[in-house]
Amino acid sequence: MKKFLALAMIAGFVYNCGHKKNGLLLPFFFLGSQHTATGGVPGNSGSPGVVFVPGDGSGNPVTPPADNTNNGGGSTTTPSDSNSNSGSGSSNSGSSGSSGSSDQTSSNSNGSNTSDSSNTSGSSSSGNSGSSNDSNSGSSSSPSDTASGSSNSGSSDSGSNSSSNSSSGDNSASNSDSGSGSSSSGSSSSSAGGDSNGSSNTGNSGSSSDNTNNGSNSGSGANDSSGTPTVAVVVVEDPKGDSTFNYNTTINIPLNLTVLDKKSNVVSGATVLVYDENNNILFQGVSDSSGKVTGTLTVPTSVGNITIDISIGGESISQFISLESVLGINRTIRYEVNLPSTQIVDTDGDGIPDETDIYPHDATRSTEVSYPAEGVFTVAFEDLYPSPGDADFNDYVIQFKNEEDLNSSGKIVRLRGIYQHVAKGAGYRHQLYIKLPVDVGASLTYKLTQANGKVEVATNTVNVSAASLKSGYQIFEDSNKTIRGQNAHPGDVFKPGFIATVEIVFNAPVERAKLGSFPYDLFAYVINTKQEIHFPGLYKNNNGTDKYLDNTGFPWAILVPGTWKYPYENYDIRKPSETGYSEFNLWVSSGGKEYKTWYYDVTNESKVFPVPSDSNLLGYLFLSVKKFAIFYALGLVIAGGIAVYFLRKKQSLVV
Repeated sequence: MKKFLALAMIAGFVYNCGHKKNGLLLPFFFLGSQHTATGGVPGNSGSPGVVFVPGDGSGNPVTPPADNTNNGGGSTTTPSDSNSNSGSGSSNSGSSGSSGSSDQTSSNSNGSNTSDSSNTSGSSSSGNSGSSNDSNSGSSSSPSDTASGSSNSGSSDSGSNSSSNSSSGDNSASNSDSGSGSSSSGSSSSSAGGDSNGSSNTGNSGSSSDNTNNGSNSGSGANDSSGTPTVAVVVVEDPKGDSTFNYNTTINIPLNLTVLDKKSNVVSGATVLVYDENNNILFQGVSDSSGKVTGTLTVPTSVGNITIDISIGGESISQFISLESVLGINRTIRYEVNLPSTQIVDTDGDGIPDETDIYPHDATRSTEVSYPAEGVFTVAFEDLYPSPGDADFNDYVIQFKNEEDLNSSGKIVRLRGIYQHVAKGAGYRHQLYIKLPVDVGASLTYKLTQANGKVEVATNTVNVSAASLKSGYQIFEDSNKTIRGQNAHPGDVFKPGFIATVEIVFNAPVERAKLGSFPYDLFAYVINTKQEIHFPGLYKNNNGTDKYLDNTGFPWAILVPGTWKYPYENYDIRKPSETGYSEFNLWVSSGGKEYKTWYYDVTNESKVFPVPSDSNLLGYLFLSVKKFAIFYALGLVIAGGIAVYFLRKKQSLVV
C-alpha cells in the first residue's frame, strides 16, 4: 500500500515539477542518478561519476589524470556493473598526490583503515574528501584479496565480502565490507566499521570480467566511491572569500563554464541550466563555439546552494554547489565518456530544447528569470542624503518585481518591471528612476494605474536611446501624486499607491556586464534637495569610499525580500527600544553572515507598519506568475484521486 501511495505522490510531483513554464524544472535524464555524496572539492557533489578536482588556473586539474590511454574510445560501465559502497566515504580519482582531508592539500596521506579483519593502506588521490577514515584511492591490499585480483564471485557469507578490480599494474582495488550479502553482482554493502574503498592507482584501467568492472574507464581510470566510472571531471576554480558587507540582501555571482569532450575539444551546443534549492530558474544558456557559457546569478544571501545541469543530446549531469563563501563559479567540465549524438526537439532552432525553452517558437528568447521567483522585493529609502537619516526606512517605499528574457547565449533581450508605491513617511517629494548603462536603444512600453485598476497613463510604446537609458528613465512622478496616504504612522489605514508597469525590448541583446545585475540602478530622486539616492556598492567617492554609505557605514537605501513591514515613523531600526527587528543589529554585527532572514522575523509588531501581504500588486503578480497554475491543480487532483482509490481498496480488503 505504501508503495502505491508513494508512486501516486511521485507521479503528481513529476507532473507539477516537469512543467517548465512555472520555473520548476525536474532535472534532465542523467547519465547517472543523483546522489549527495561530497566529491573531491568541499561543497560539491553531483550525478554519479562526476569528479570534482582543483584546477591550475587554466582549466586543467592540478595534477593531470594518470591514465589517458583509453581516451580514444572504449566502453564505460554502468553503475550496475561497478563495485558499489553504500557508506559515507567518498573517493574521486582524477589525479594523485592530494590528501584525503577536507582541505584538499597536495600532501600525501598514508594510513591504515580497518574494515573488519582487512587493513587498507595507501595514499589518497585528489578528489578525496573527508578524514583519513574515508575511502582512499591508491594501492591497497587485503588478506582476502589475491595478487591477480580475483573476486569471490557468487559467494555469500555473514562475515565480510570482498571484491576486487584487476588492473594492469601490481595494485589491486578492494572493497572490504562487513555484513551479509552476495558479491555476485559486483557490489558489497558498507562495512560496520567504516568504508574502505580502494581504487587502483596510476596505470589501472579497471578492466576485469563478469562481476567486476566490465570495460574500461577513460580519463583517470578510477571510479568514485560508489564504484561508478568517471563520467566527467569538473575542474573547480571558483574564487572564494567574503564579499564586502554593504547591507545588501542579495548577491551577484559571475558564472563562467567551459565544456570539453574526452579529447579536450570544445563542445558547443551544450545546454546549461542553473536553478536554486527551490527549483527556481536562475540562468539558462548554450555553450558557444569556444565551449563557453557566461552569465551572472542573482540570489538572496539566504540561498545556501544551487544546481547546475549540463545537458547534451537530451542527457545531462548535475552539479550541486554550496554557495558558502563563493564569489564566482569558474569551472571546466571535461567529459570522460563518448557524448550522445541524439537530436533534441528544438522547434525554433535556438539550441535550447523545447522541454526547457520558455519560448519554444521564438528564437530570440528562451529563458525567463524572475526576481524574485514569487512575490516581490521592497526597496525603502531614507531621503535626507547626504545627511544621515533617522533609519526608519519609510520615507519612500516601493514594492516591485522584475523579469528578464534571455536568449540562448544568456544575454538579456527584454526586461519587465512592475512597481507599486507603498509608503511616503516624509515631507519631501520623490520620483523613482531606473538607470540602465547599456550601449543600445530600446522600445519601451509604459502604463500607470491606480491600485483599483483605474488608468492614469494609458499603455503607450516609445523608442528610447541608449543615452536616455543611461541617464535614467522615470517610473513614478511626484510622490505626492502617486499615493493617497502616508502609510507610516500608528493608526494609519493602509492605502496602496499607484502601479507602474514597464517593458523594455532592447534593440540588440545586452550582456549582463553592461546592464548590471538585479535590481540594476534603481534610485530615488528627491525633488526638494535635487539629490539622487542609490543603493550602496554602485558609486565611489574620490577617496574610494562608498558614496551611499554614511560616515557610520549606514545606507540610505535598502533592498528587502518580500512585503516588508518597515518601521513606524521615527522608529530607528537600529535602536533596541524602537526596533521591530531585534535581529537586524545581529545581522549587521555578523557582517551579513548570520541572521540572513532577519526581515522575516518581526520581534515587535507594535514597532512596524502592518503592510498587508495581499496588496493589489501581489494579487496581480500572483495571477501573472501562476498563469499555468491549472496544471499544478490537475496534477494534484490526479495524484489525490489515485491515493484515494488505493486507500478505499485497502479498506475493502481489511473489511
